[in-house]
Order: sequence, then C-alpha cells, then structure tokens
Amino acid sequence: MIDHDQLFKELLRACFAEFIKAFLPDVYAYLDTRSLEFIEQESADETTQHEKLAVDILVKARFKGRLTCFLIHVEAQASKKRWSGRRMFIYFAAQSNKHDLPLYPIALLSWDRPRKAEPSQYVVDFPNRRVLEFNYDVIQLNRLDWRDFLKSNNPVAIALMAKMNVEPKEFPTVKAACLRLLSGQKLPERKLRPIRRFIDAYLPLTTPQRQKEFEEEINRLSPQERKKVMEYLTPTEREGFNRGLIEGKIEGKIEGKIELSLKLLSQRLGELSAAIQKRLRKLSDDQIDALALALLDFQTKSELNRWLKEHATTTRSTNRPTEASQ
Repeated sequence: MIDHDQLFKELLRACFAEFIKAFLPDVYAYLDTRSLEFIEQESADETTQHEKLAVDILVKARFKGRLTCFLIHVEAQASKKRWSGRRMFIYFAAQSNKHDLPLYPIALLSWDRPRKAEPSQYVVDFPNRRVLEFNYDVIQLNRLDWRDFLKSNNPVAIALMAKMNVEPKEFPTVKAACLRLLSGQKLPERKLRPIRRFIDAYLPLTTPQRQKEFEEEINRLSPQERKKVMEYLTPTEREGFNRGLIEGKIEGKIEGKIELSLKLLSQRLGELSAAIQKRLRKLSDDQIDALALALLDFQTKSELNRWLKEHATTTRSTNRPTEASQ
C-alpha cells in the first residue's frame, strides 16, 4: 500500500524551493530561498474538541531583500473524501494565531478522480453580508497534462508528472520520459532519492507487457541518453532490461551475443579471468542462449563456473581450429 503522505512530504522537503518555482513563480519571485525553515508541529482546533490536526508542510521564510518573515503551508491531499476548503481555513487560522505571522496557503491535490476543478476559496455568507472570504492556491495534479512538462528541467515537476493526468496504459511512456528528464539533472542523493521513490511508486510496471513497453521506450532513446537512464533503473528493471536485450531485442551474430554476455557478467560478478572469458568464447549459439537465461541469477563466479561445467560440454564450430576446454 502506497504511503501517499510520506512520499509527498519527502519530495517537498527535499525540493521545496523547486516546487514553489515550478508551480507558484509569483511567490518564488519574492521568496528568499536561503531562509527556508521547516516547522515541525501540530495545531489544535477548539471547534473539534481539541482534535490534533497535523500540518503536512509548514515553512517559515523571509521576503527577498527584507527581514520580514511569513509562513507557507502546503497541504498534500490524496483523497477527495477528506478534502474541504473549510479544513484549509482551520489550518490557516490555527497556524496564523500560533506563530503570529502572515501565512500563504497551498492545496496540492493528487487524487486520480474526480477531475472536476476544485474551488480555491472558502466563504461564509449571510443574507446581508459575506462574513468570510478565504482564498488559497490549488494545484490539482489530475488536471495537468504530463506532456506539457516534457521539456522541464525542474526536478519536482519531473517527479509530479507521475501523478498528473496519466492513464495506466501510459505508465511505461511517462516513466521513461521522467527518467530521461531526471538523468539530465545533476542532483545530490538527498534530492534524487525521494524523487526516484515517488516516480517508482506512482508509475509501477506491474505486468510483463508494461515492462516490455518500458524497455521499448528506453531503446528509442539515443545511445547517450539510454546510457544515462540505465543508471536510474531499479535493480529489477535493469535485470529485466538486460534479459530482454539478450533474449532478442539486440539480434546479431553469435560474437555479438558473447560480447554482451561478457559485459553483463562482468557488471554482475566483477572482472572475469582470461580463462573464463576463453571458455565463454567457445560456447555454441544454443549454449549462449541458455546462458542468457541463467546469467542474471548468478550471484558469484563459482555459480558461473558450475554452470559452465554442467552445460558447456561442447564447443562451437569456427573457422579456426577448436581448442580444448580450459
């Protein structure tokens, strides 16, 4: 089960300034990004018998070029059932009163459906007067098209593409696009880790067909882009991708298959001895295909040696004299 709350909190904590820049550029223009301070606390609402209301993200910041401070509250909501403008107002009133600072409220809505636009205002009206008009920003991800962000260099926008208006059948395409964009960034691990977790959680490749389509998307990239993206694949995705390459996505002469097998074995087990390489180069076409199915299960060189002893009983025919097995 996905922990939506934790995923969004980790992402926003790691890349808060980038989030504001991507989705609220007017706020970013007067925000002193060097002053950001995350506030850990809960608010009590007297109207609900002192119910504890945990604030998702509360940041204290300064206006650019000034000493004056203000608060930014981001409420990340994954379910329509618990959402209301009144709740945003309760948070606003409690935090403003507690910290005695002006507060900028933001609702980050991430449910899949319904896609109807949510209001950005909570009002209390009487026949003779509007008593309250409370306004807040709404970022409703399911009303954003991920295609509009295909040229983005903002890491938060790249991550949030995974929760925009994406159909399950588009998961392989969108995930490949996210990783391509992400591979072009130079991010520290503290930012990269929550972004990768976010993308993996919301764009799962849960069927062989989706995994195959994802691999096809990666193969459409340029060699340079593909090499970078491979570094961002999970171990399971990388093994599936490599297995697909061996099983037929890269077709060619037996020498090509051998070179690919040598490369994958070296990546998995470390540098191979000259003797082992010599034995591998003598395998027949059928033996190479059998090795392709087995090599991703090897954990040690001893397992590779055992496989060779059991399966490589003959050598392939070549134009050069056949040598004895080592």
